[in-house]
Amino acid sequence: MSNGDIVISVKSKFVERILAGEKAAELRRRAPRINPGCRIWIYTTAPEATVMLRVTVDRVVTGSPTEIWSKHRNALGVSIDEFETYFADADSACAILFSGVQEVIPVVPLSEIRKRARFFQPPQFFKRLHEGSPELKLFRSRLAN
Repeated sequence: MSNGDIVISVKSKFVERILAGEKAAELRRRAPRINPGCRIWIYTTAPEATVMLRVTVDRVVTGSPTEIWSKHRNALGVSIDEFETYFADADSACAILFSGVQEVIPVVPLSEIRKRARFFQPPQFFKRLHEGSPELKLFRSRLAN
């Protein structure tokens, strides 16, 4: 378990909801091995293909999709239809509850990330960022104060 830094991929409509304060949790079909305090760098998927936010994990909760919806729906920032579509045929659900949303300004496009870390691929699940890695140095240099 880690409370270091990771990067995850999120669709732009959900990133917009985080920025608008409508979404304070990220949903996953399986729980990542992270601890409260972990910093999540959010890569917005194509067509944006940029890192534009960092959030801090408050807690990671797991349960059945029904349990997650009933206990955390106000933080999820998704409609019941979006939720049910995502968790169709799933026995378990995970909500990563976060706070401390910080914008990365200017945003970091994928092309720039790859100039620093040639083999960087946007993660399917998540990617750990090790202290001193070129990606982490680049992302930290852009945090808005």
